[in-house]
Amino acid sequence: MSHHSLKTKLLLAVMTPLALGWACWLGGQHFQMTRQQKGHEDHFLQEVGEQILLSMPANLDALSEGPRLQLPTRARSTYRKFETLRYQVWILGRHHPVVLSAGAPTEPLRPDFEPGFVISQVGGEPWRVYAITDASGRIQVQAGMAQSAMRAELAHWVKISLWSGIGILLVLAMTVGLAIHWSLRPMNRLRRDMAQRDAHDLAPLPSTGMPREIRPLVDSFNLLLERLSHAMRGERQFLADAAHELRTPLAALLTQTQVALRAGTQADAHAALEQLAQGIQRTSRLAQQLLDSARVDASPLREDRPIVALPDVVTMVAREFESMASRRQQILAIHAEPASVQGDLDDLGILARNLLDNAVRYSGEGTRIEVACGTDPDGTSAWLTVRDNGPGVHPDERERIFERFFRGSHGNGERGSGIGLSLVQRIARAHEATITVGDGIAGRGFGCRVGFSAAQDA
Repeated sequence: MSHHSLKTKLLLAVMTPLALGWACWLGGQHFQMTRQQKGHEDHFLQEVGEQILLSMPANLDALSEGPRLQLPTRARSTYRKFETLRYQVWILGRHHPVVLSAGAPTEPLRPDFEPGFVISQVGGEPWRVYAITDASGRIQVQAGMAQSAMRAELAHWVKISLWSGIGILLVLAMTVGLAIHWSLRPMNRLRRDMAQRDAHDLAPLPSTGMPREIRPLVDSFNLLLERLSHAMRGERQFLADAAHELRTPLAALLTQTQVALRAGTQADAHAALEQLAQGIQRTSRLAQQLLDSARVDASPLREDRPIVALPDVVTMVAREFESMASRRQQILAIHAEPASVQGDLDDLGILARNLLDNAVRYSGEGTRIEVACGTDPDGTSAWLTVRDNGPGVHPDERERIFERFFRGSHGNGERGSGIGLSLVQRIARAHEATITVGDGIAGRGFGCRVGFSAAQDA
């Protein structure tokens, strides 16, 4: 299971605090048991010494000369402390003990025979010894435990606690893992459903039965799928419209070419060639808009955008339309004041070109078209405007003219592709510019203003 999986992260998030808490508890228990062991062992030695002393007969001198009893081989204490306990019974004044426990050394556990607790060296090893003397001062019982045995007992219980804790943690980890796996079943089911889907299936993901914590993620996926579906519908519509727009003028070009070839008079040939030239122009314009649209989609703006002078853009684009405006008896006026913005020169040229192309084509013959740019008095905003005094755009359509593939009712026979003004909006949005539409010259026609953040031209 990958360490980057959600299951592993959840399991680690749950088990790590538990393991750390258990380790801290075990350390505290070891410290506490180490501190308390001395008191417990001393109390045990004291109790054993007193009971042995009280169990000794008064005529211990006579009894000590006889043979000693032996325990059966199978008889052995089940209590670990009795296995490590050693005791001796001495008659004070003699040099050998009268009673010895099994395994006890023959030398005294406490050579000075003073009553009380002491750490004594017996056989080169430290022992904890308790000595108690009877009221007459004649008999002394010495009970002791080797320090190594006491540490071994402590280590034994720590080992038991350690392995018990590890076992509990493993069982708990398995339980938590199963609980996490059960909780993530909706996610796994969703993943399988998505893997089995067709590449073009953008239907919303089912959110029924999803946990409350996962439902926002599914909702965000559904929102993204809806946007992708809308984008794909637009692209399919775009391709369909582009194919139709190209097919129609190409068919017309072929027809006009055949008419020109079969023309009986020079006038007929000239008329056919005029229609052919117009068809070529429309086809060229559509191809240019398609290329511009693809370029804008494929070329996001960089952070370090250069400074572009709007008067240069306006002048360059206006010169491209001088001959077209002249053929339509239109007056093309330019008013360019100093204005600089940060942006892409080619994209800004596409923006100005489509605004001016829209005005020249749809304002009608004999109209006036004004192209202007400048900077607001406060110097923070730059603007570019294109206005005309033609028939204008119906107020109900002004909010929709920037939608891709929308074709308004122009009333002059011109048929657009619905691409130009949508390009204007996309380029303006990429440059964080605002678009304002309204009436044109002298309250007539159509006007469009694009506002930018002004840049300080170095």
